[in-house]
Amino acid sequence: MEVLLKMVDSMVETGRFDLHVHTFFSRDSLLDPRLLPKVAASRGLAGLAVTDHNFFGAHRMLESSSLIVVPGMEIRTSAGDIIVLFIQEPVLSRDPLEVYELVKKQDGILIAAHPFGFPRLSSMIEEFTRLLDGVEVVNSRNLFRRQNQKALELARRLGKAETGGSDAHTLYEVGKAYTLAAASSLEELRAAIRSRMTKGSGGLSIPLVHLASFSASIVHKLARRPPFF
Repeated sequence: MEVLLKMVDSMVETGRFDLHVHTFFSRDSLLDPRLLPKVAASRGLAGLAVTDHNFFGAHRMLESSSLIVVPGMEIRTSAGDIIVLFIQEPVLSRDPLEVYELVKKQDGILIAAHPFGFPRLSSMIEEFTRLLDGVEVVNSRNLFRRQNQKALELARRLGKAETGGSDAHTLYEVGKAYTLAAASSLEELRAAIRSRMTKGSGGLSIPLVHLASFSASIVHKLARRPPFF
């Protein structure tokens, strides 16, 4: 394992991919996906993953950009939140084993999202993470650095790919955390994650971003549709 980690350090280039971004199709975000290409470029990102809560399709609003855009979702299951990437159609189940099967049928990738953040079911984290492809070891919405450190320890103990994502619900957050990978296409990025040749990096957002999500959820309830769309 020590040798593998040294190989990752030496081979990973500075391609930055924020693999956890929410748009206004998530009920706690007002982020307009049409603004993402310009913001991502200003933050030095080569690509990002659109991972709305239980919604699939916002990535299509970015397809004309030069970004590497990963289609995905974030799904809340009884084993915790899971980021699913490289899928072609929505995954509607909340059962963790069924989610696993549906994603694998699409040749997708499953990542344990903020496994020591909130909410979580700690008694199931390690058992279920053994099935997954990777662990989000840096999540900018965690309140404490120790939560990310525990996720990193879990990933290395289980020999899983290490990823990072901002968990952005506002434009301010985009790129706060990211995945480093030597990839210039979707397929290269998928291969890098599968071969565990990635690193999570970045830092924490200010806690006030959670207030922004609370405000966004109220706007959604009042509008009963995605705002600005």
